[in-house]
Amino acid sequence: MIDIPSASDVSQEVEVAGASVEEVLASLKGLESAELFKVMKQALVEAEKRSKAAAVPKKAATKKAGSMPKGVVPPQLRKPRAWVDFTLKHALEHGWEAFTVYQTKKDKATGEKVEEEIEMPASELLNGANVYKGSVDEKHPNGKQLIHKDAMSLSKQRWAPKEKTGTHHALYQEFESSYVEEVTSAASSDSESEKKVIVRKTAAEKAAEAEAKKAEKEAAAAAKKAAKEAEKEAKRAEKEAEAAAKRAEKEAEKEAKKVAKKVVPVVPAAAVKKVVATVKPAAAAPKAAVAAKPVAAVKPAVKAKPAVESWSCPADGMVHPWPYKGKQYLRNSDNEVWLKGEDGSCGEWQGIFRPTEDRIDDSVAEPVFDDEE
Repeated sequence: MIDIPSASDVSQEVEVAGASVEEVLASLKGLESAELFKVMKQALVEAEKRSKAAAVPKKAATKKAGSMPKGVVPPQLRKPRAWVDFTLKHALEHGWEAFTVYQTKKDKATGEKVEEEIEMPASELLNGANVYKGSVDEKHPNGKQLIHKDAMSLSKQRWAPKEKTGTHHALYQEFESSYVEEVTSAASSDSESEKKVIVRKTAAEKAAEAEAKKAEKEAAAAAKKAAKEAEKEAKRAEKEAEAAAKRAEKEAEKEAKKVAKKVVPVVPAAAVKKVVATVKPAAAAPKAAVAAKPVAAVKPAVKAKPAVESWSCPADGMVHPWPYKGKQYLRNSDNEVWLKGEDGSCGEWQGIFRPTEDRIDDSVAEPVFDDEE
């Protein structure tokens, strides 16, 4: 049996293999009734999409400033990236000196751009591997090694070709001697016009900030759990009070029935004298008042919170595959999104993903990294 999952897949097979319409129709004869209905449904959906697309005129696509060609690394970035890779390999093999990591973030409270300068310690040799000095702890018993994101800052400190300054010019010359690809001039970047605030931090301070954020999240989760427990206790107390009221009502009804059935004895006549005793009927006892049934307070229904995106990736300065709404993208820890090229590299810039809005904001310009300058 021929597997034809959808009409769009059939059209792709026709384009690739060069099959005619007659051949596609002939292949349908081998399908069962349920499968034919499925193909019909998919074909109608595909036809409707194409008719709508033909009816609405497409806007002229305008290339955004700063976007890279799809699946191609710009020539001006090839050599800087190769220098970063060379620095990472050399540092892991021979160790590294103390350096500073520069990164820019936007303050959520004020909205202004904040530049962080994080002082990274030098390396030390541990069990035959170079790791950050003092990085051994419970989470990292073997220490933490230099990553690609850190190597970008280290390479710029060792030698910045654009400014022609650095501490390891000889090492850069060694790299140039092994680099054979043709180098093109890099385009000058626009000057920074926004107000900046520079904050200098050590690696330990940065780690402490991460721990504080983690503790804040745990405290919020504990408070939410306590609120749920309090709500459960309130409901349980409400049910117990309602049951007690019902029991009191039944007891009052029983007591009223006992009083109503009580019989007063008649005095008999004397043996000698015929004295007729007049017996008065006993007054009926009033029924006990029935306890009023308490009305349970109606609580408003709690609206369910929307599901939070579960996708995540390490903050390693790299992009990672990210499927979203039927398309394949590349996304980093800062929620910056590119289309995934056919060769797996970064394609066209898409924008910033907004998890709370479940959309990609394409109004944001593509970021310019340090190694692109």
